[in-house]
Amino acid sequence: MSNRGTEIPKPPGWPIIGNALEVSNQGYVKRLAAQYGSIFKVSLGTGTPDRIIISSVELLNEICDEKRFAKNPTAGGLAQVRNLTGDGLFTALDGEENWGLAHRTLMPVLGPVAIGDMFDDMHEIASQMVLKWARQEEGAKITATEDFTRLTLDTLALCTMDTRFNSFYSETSHAFVTAMNSFLLESGNRAVRPSLVTDYIYTKRTQQYAKDMELMQDIAKRVIARRRAAPIRKRDLVDAMIHECDPKTGKHLPEDNIIKNMITFLIAGHETTSGLLSFLLYCLVTHPDIVKKAREEVSAVVGKGPLSSSMTSKLPYVTAVIRETLRLYPTAPAFTVQLRNDLAENPVLIGKEQYKIRKGESLIASLSLIHRDRAVYGDDAETFRPERMLDEHFNKLPRNSWKPFGNGARGCIGRAFAMQESTIVAALLLQNFDFELFDPNYTLEVKKTLTVKPKDFNVRARLRDGLTPGTLQRRLLGGLSSTRRTNLIEERTSMTIKNIQRYDLKDLLICYGSNAGTCQTLAHVLSRNSSSHGFRAQVLPMDNAMELVSTEIPIVIITASYEGEPPDNAVKFVKWIGHLTESPFAGCHHAVFGCGNRDWADTFQKIPSIVDDTFKRCGSSPLVVRGVSDATDNNIFNEFDRWADQSLWPALAKVYHIEVREDTVSEIALDIIQNTRATVLLQGGGQAMVQEARVLTAPSEPQKNHLKVRLPLGMAYESGDRLAILPVNLDARVKDVMTRFGLAVDARVANSEKCEQSVYTYLREYVELSQIATEKNVHAIVQSMPEGSDQKELMTMSPNTIITQKMSVLDILQKFPSAALPFTDYIAMLPPLHARQYSISSSPLAGADTCTLTFTVLGTKSVGNPCAVYLGAGSNYLASLRPNDRLWVSVRPAPRAFHLPEDPSTPIVMICAGSGLAPFMGFIQERMKMMEQGVLVGPAMLFVGCRHPERDLLYESDLQTWVKKDVIDVKYAFSRAPERSDGCRYVQDRLWKDRDLVIPLFKRAGKLFVCGDTKVLDGVGKAVVKTYAARKGVSMEEAQAWFKASTLTVERHFEIFD
Repeated sequence: MSNRGTEIPKPPGWPIIGNALEVSNQGYVKRLAAQYGSIFKVSLGTGTPDRIIISSVELLNEICDEKRFAKNPTAGGLAQVRNLTGDGLFTALDGEENWGLAHRTLMPVLGPVAIGDMFDDMHEIASQMVLKWARQEEGAKITATEDFTRLTLDTLALCTMDTRFNSFYSETSHAFVTAMNSFLLESGNRAVRPSLVTDYIYTKRTQQYAKDMELMQDIAKRVIARRRAAPIRKRDLVDAMIHECDPKTGKHLPEDNIIKNMITFLIAGHETTSGLLSFLLYCLVTHPDIVKKAREEVSAVVGKGPLSSSMTSKLPYVTAVIRETLRLYPTAPAFTVQLRNDLAENPVLIGKEQYKIRKGESLIASLSLIHRDRAVYGDDAETFRPERMLDEHFNKLPRNSWKPFGNGARGCIGRAFAMQESTIVAALLLQNFDFELFDPNYTLEVKKTLTVKPKDFNVRARLRDGLTPGTLQRRLLGGLSSTRRTNLIEERTSMTIKNIQRYDLKDLLICYGSNAGTCQTLAHVLSRNSSSHGFRAQVLPMDNAMELVSTEIPIVIITASYEGEPPDNAVKFVKWIGHLTESPFAGCHHAVFGCGNRDWADTFQKIPSIVDDTFKRCGSSPLVVRGVSDATDNNIFNEFDRWADQSLWPALAKVYHIEVREDTVSEIALDIIQNTRATVLLQGGGQAMVQEARVLTAPSEPQKNHLKVRLPLGMAYESGDRLAILPVNLDARVKDVMTRFGLAVDARVANSEKCEQSVYTYLREYVELSQIATEKNVHAIVQSMPEGSDQKELMTMSPNTIITQKMSVLDILQKFPSAALPFTDYIAMLPPLHARQYSISSSPLAGADTCTLTFTVLGTKSVGNPCAVYLGAGSNYLASLRPNDRLWVSVRPAPRAFHLPEDPSTPIVMICAGSGLAPFMGFIQERMKMMEQGVLVGPAMLFVGCRHPERDLLYESDLQTWVKKDVIDVKYAFSRAPERSDGCRYVQDRLWKDRDLVIPLFKRAGKLFVCGDTKVLDGVGKAVVKTYAARKGVSMEEAQAWFKASTLTVERHFEIFD
């Protein structure tokens, strides 16, 4: 072997530095290829091994043989990048163990199904860029390459790390990008500089190099720390690195390797794609004929509506445009291989056994030359012609002739990610803009670090087809007009799981009035069952149903009362029917179901009663007696099921002559709510951003958290109001469901239009997994079980046991593994996810564009699986949020009586326990701001109950500051340390002890506020009655009568629904 092979040609070089000055110039390498052929060497100076460069598909095909060659970055730019990323996926040496661990661990979360589930997040970030361009002054310069860098960084961070860098909200580049660009540039320079020059001449650059690496490592460490601390897991790349183990060895990734791989993805995952998109836009701007063809395809598939995930696979010409861009302008312009360390043969011959390659020598595949090989791509290899990349031609290309993503096992693990992201961006740009060069005389110049991008590439963008930024925004969000968004709050896609034998369905209107979400959930439960009873239901908030009452369509109204007032989305409806005269509803049929709480005896079922009585007064015929439920029984869903099954459906069948045949199978549908995060809260809602998040209690105590958010533009609130948020279910809980039913993590369902939805995403984001099982649910589970002891045990289980232990359907299925309930029946039992409300703990006077929340993080053990712990969806979702995270919010006004008195001189007494302090922090903060402005404010007393003064005393420093400034007088009760609170264990004890301080405030027409659960309310009520009886010298019965007749403002938190 040693006597065979010829020397590889090599150009002459300078003493000491060889060809180092010229080799970074692509034109120089191209000239060498023209002079020496498809293989040649270059010298980078004394003490540095020569590099072998190849420039033909024929030779590339040989070195892509993974039995002989492997990626082994011991030299060149990647060897310098190893200073930061070490044995990460991109820069690991051949044979390093951690590469295999990481590759096997991460492949599932970067597979095709997982990438498909990232569509929404990719589309959101792309929409940010598109809207930014749309809002630019017409003709303004768009720095395309910079914005594509923002886009790809934010997309990668959100999709793979659940982190928001919010680059489009800053005029300057993110600190990571600045450090990365500096680092990559210097890594490239170090690769072609003799080490002595770097060490002794470029000392300042070396110092900056170290600072850049430290900054990127710090950012990665912060993200990892946040994710480790988060109680809710999101299935993505960082989660897999932290929690998953290698399926082959069972090992977890070491901490330092997690950091290296995070940085690897942040660099390699966004820098190359931003370059691709930049070159893509350049190619489109300079080839109007290609734009015309691509736009025709986008118009045919997407039209003037929103882009959906199913459409991206229907754009073959756009895909060809992306492939052709990568052919001409591969943004990772080369990759390097060496002979495998374990290869027995050394040296080997390549190029028809003409050239000798030895171990340790680096072969650089110059893709920018290889991809223009005329032997493969013909005489027009230098021409941008996407047709050659259509599937029918692309699949016939010679092996290894198109390699923008590298080779084999060491190829880019994020290829599918980059292709989907690029397709989304290309489709949106083609659909919505016309482009032209900002400088008509611009000539492409390539800027090179370790990747390449167009230098100084700027464009002008003009919206197409009469679009405005506003109409474009609606298109991006789903294509509904503002009016239609208001009237159709939930646009649902019925995803059929079973085929049914259909018959003519009659229309049914279901309306709900709901603040906490319970009545809304009941409305959707009723709607889901409607088709099996012969009806096609439409679900609307009551305020959107005005003028829709008809003799042709029966109406079912499900509503609650809030201290005798209608819910926020039923105010207009109740006012409207209150002004009706004569009999406008003659010939109509209606039914009303009321939710309420008997703790408010005077207003229990007030609004449902008003609605039912008014409909009857206006001539409508009641289908059934009004349904009644009581939240104190925790049995609303059972009561609703009984009312619907035993009364409502039979009555509707009788009045409308519905005959449901025995052979009819009920339709079971997944109600996929489009744009759920936005849509459910669109009644005055929008997207907020977290500014601050912290834990307020000691580790040994039930956790209480503080969250500060920046509200959407124009969203206003008053002290005492609430903030509604829409959570997601815990990943662990979703995994329990998938495991119980034997479903793979990538299981999907499709509707009749073949639009797919991940089952995992559906369970996580759209339904209530912890809803208490109803008697109807239990009966269905019993029917699915074989005869035996399990079935008997479940049949004899008391409904009270299920309610008091808060057993969900999943809990029961885990407790009774013999149950064979079909998955489709299970999901039909799950009500839609609803918004949670939390009292705002700040005043707008302290900052009108921000508000804070103070909340308890709820956690209980699973009854069905005692070893598992599942947590309240709402509070744990909030607890998982970190600064810069986004969430959809809506301000929900408190009842009128639960606001500060209009006269600031009115005394107030506030009583609370635990996180019930929240609204009163806003009250006190507001009075503090008033005092600072010179307003005379009345005295205020705050009674606070908690467990221990050193473990869960909330906002102690703030409260003491306000005490010193005479804004408030604070009295504590410590249940675990009563000796520290004058012997008072609970707030009612403290109220009784300090009654002499409180009574004078009430004599001055002071106002009493209470925030807490039923126990707090009952205890405070008894203390007030006892005080009144003692002071007035009357009996307890007389004092009780006085208490009921007096005005008592009470704020209640229904955390049971969390």
